[in-house]
Amino acid sequence: MNIYAIVPARSGSKGLPNKNIREINNRPLIDYSIQFAKKLANVDRIFCSTDSEEYGEIARKCGAEVPFLRSASAASDNAMEQHILLDLRDKFRANDIPEPDFVVWLRPTFVFRSVRDVNNCIQMLVSNPSMSASRTVVEAENRLYCISNNKLLPTFSDKGRSMMRRQDMVSSYKVFSTDIIRFKGNKFDEDFLGRDVGAVITNPICGLDIDNKFDFE
Repeated sequence: MNIYAIVPARSGSKGLPNKNIREINNRPLIDYSIQFAKKLANVDRIFCSTDSEEYGEIARKCGAEVPFLRSASAASDNAMEQHILLDLRDKFRANDIPEPDFVVWLRPTFVFRSVRDVNNCIQMLVSNPSMSASRTVVEAENRLYCISNNKLLPTFSDKGRSMMRRQDMVSSYKVFSTDIIRFKGNKFDEDFLGRDVGAVITNPICGLDIDNKFDFE
């Protein structure tokens, strides 16, 4: 069984230019994900998927493999994870790199992760052949509102109450930190994670996503 860690790091960030290589504590952001990947059990290889030779060189110095650059179409503003994964499949084949069974998707904008919890995600998928993917999740606010015509409207059933206790509602969770994805045989369409996704609840700090200057600071 082959398991690869993938650090997706395109160079075209708009909210915080070059955020994936900005330094925190004298280390480029992508280094945190690469060093984390080295601590995981059963990960055979670590790749950085980037469209930038500059990013690629930094990733190599941090210990990741960058045998190719991401295609322009998979690095566009509109590209989604499935497009990057399809690009990886094409590049693996073109470079005679064996296709992995699973990939551990380590977005570089998440600095904090739990080795134990991500290892549990990997083991969950290895032990359950019917499971389509697994994800770390953090508990999120479950009393959310929308605004329509300048009026505040609950997106949940408030049962005619002005105030609701969080404990009285179904727990909600935020995703997108770390995903374990089945690679072999995956069509990588819009539902590439599938409908049988396992979850491991992790520490709330692991949900911190650096998206802009405020987050970075």
